[in-house]
Amino acid sequence: MKYMGSKRSMLKNGLGQLLIHQAQTAERFVDLFTGGGFVAWYIAENVNMPVLAVDLQEYATTLAKAIICRTKILDPFALITAWIQKAVDERNGSKLWGEAARLKYSGADIKEWVEKSRKLCKKPSEVGPIWNAYGGHYFSPSQALTFDFLISRLPKDDPEKSVCLAACISAATECVAAPGHTAQPFQPTESASRFILEAWSRDPILYCQKALETICPRHARIAGHTITADALVVAQELNKQDLVFIDPPYSNVQYSRFYHVLETIARDQRQITVSGIGRYPPIKERPQSKFSNIGQSKKALRDLLETLASQGCNIIFTFPSGAASNGLSGDYIKQMANEWFCVEDHTTIEGRFSTLGGNNTKRDARKKSSEIILLMKPR
Repeated sequence: MKYMGSKRSMLKNGLGQLLIHQAQTAERFVDLFTGGGFVAWYIAENVNMPVLAVDLQEYATTLAKAIICRTKILDPFALITAWIQKAVDERNGSKLWGEAARLKYSGADIKEWVEKSRKLCKKPSEVGPIWNAYGGHYFSPSQALTFDFLISRLPKDDPEKSVCLAACISAATECVAAPGHTAQPFQPTESASRFILEAWSRDPILYCQKALETICPRHARIAGHTITADALVVAQELNKQDLVFIDPPYSNVQYSRFYHVLETIARDQRQITVSGIGRYPPIKERPQSKFSNIGQSKKALRDLLETLASQGCNIIFTFPSGAASNGLSGDYIKQMANEWFCVEDHTTIEGRFSTLGGNNTKRDARKKSSEIILLMKPR
């Protein structure tokens, strides 16, 4: 799936080797800011220890849960038959599907097509939240209704439910008409129209099936656990047997702004209220991290490191080496950590990182950066 700030490349360039080596002397691995779940999956699949994945947002812990909380392979084709085909059959029989299917791009003005799509998706739907909240914006009417039926017909029990829900979230990241995340949808301008056409042409069913075929064979060696909560709270319950991985936010804009569509899918709500160009839910429904608040990030870092030191935890910490917009930097983190930990600077990995909001007009969408990997052991 698509996820900004993913650690997939770092796992192949030194991070994975360090994690596995340090895990040999721990009893549990804790991923305190699990995000796309890639690090939690990696440890669960490669090391004989349980993994605890933590995040403020439910979509993140849902993704992690799909793999780290089960120890057996699932049959993707059985899920396609029992879940996807049932959802498709019910969708195809709905009145809204008939209207959505008829509203297809005819080669005319794309702006008119988008306007008609948004008008159609104002019609009330009792199936799920995607049609009314995001139809005609992030998704075409047919895509939006498809996601609603997929969500509403999820299996009732885990692990099948969490695996299918993770497949939905993954498919949404591939189909969404937005620049890499869901902060704002593309608008039908001359420059962005082709991106809407491309995104709206993708079939969520095919992407769900593809995701199932990828996720189902993967599983943990030992079953783990997930918690949707603040890392600062969870840290108080950890101990010296835990190896803690920390990859905190590096933006001064809340990540819930960029992934609210995925959060809506994960929460499996019937209806939501949204507003603005980004179609955001009310701010009280969007988790707020102190690490993405420039006035709170340094204290939050201090509180987290001090707590983990008092609990005796070893830490592997990754962060951009330069100054980030939330007021933190790799050098600042090393300086602060030295108060409680012996800090080893293991490597620096070059890459390109999302600026989370840049559009290549006023500022770059991605920029060159380097990321440090720190090993911290309590003094």
